[in-house]
Amino acid sequence: MAAIEPVLVDVPAGTLAIGVPECPPDPNLQRRWHTGKRIEVAAFRIGKYPVTNREYHRYIAETGADVPMRLDVDGFDDDALPVVGISWDDATAYATWLTENTGTRYRLPGDAEFEYAARGGREGSKFPWGDELDPAHTSYGGMAAPPPVGTYPANGFGVCDMIGGVWEWCQDPYEDVSDGDPATNNPTGGDPSSNPVLRGGAYFTSDPLNLYIAYRNEDPPDLRHEVIGFRVAV
Repeated sequence: MAAIEPVLVDVPAGTLAIGVPECPPDPNLQRRWHTGKRIEVAAFRIGKYPVTNREYHRYIAETGADVPMRLDVDGFDDDALPVVGISWDDATAYATWLTENTGTRYRLPGDAEFEYAARGGREGSKFPWGDELDPAHTSYGGMAAPPPVGTYPANGFGVCDMIGGVWEWCQDPYEDVSDGDPATNNPTGGDPSSNPVLRGGAYFTSDPLNLYIAYRNEDPPDLRHEVIGFRVAV
């Protein structure tokens, strides 16, 4: 069986004011972000949706890769749902396999690419659709499971589900992009300095600040959790 190629969206080149709006003074915010740096983003393509159970089932069948947690659990097992329980190591292995089977060089999106694509051409808003958290645009706040991909409207670039749904891995190490904020999360026992970036928030994220486009988190590359998935880029 051939790999199932993702639907890709063309994201034009442009500039990005990273970390906008400014991080509010919230003492309970796990990770803080810095504002004011403007960077150039080259044109790239990104998956319109996170990788789904259907796509990941094909990968497992072809490679014998580990079956992610929840893949066959009621409420999480629909083919159209984003696959969860994926570590950064799993996600990069999938991208490598997809590359080898299609001839297209897939990878995880970069940290700035994710923020830029999530903005969909907007400058400075909290969310892809504006400044008010809106359940008509994303899943969050204690939902039991993520909804099927594409449930909510696409943003200005035509990309879906970049905020809420599932946390998504980026290819960058957190400390490479965090402007001096050290990575600290080490539940799997490794050196946290190698932790990659996570973006977007998830279906049971309750703090609105964790759903801001500007917010980035970090976790160990071997961590698997029921709120973490991924999408690919080219």
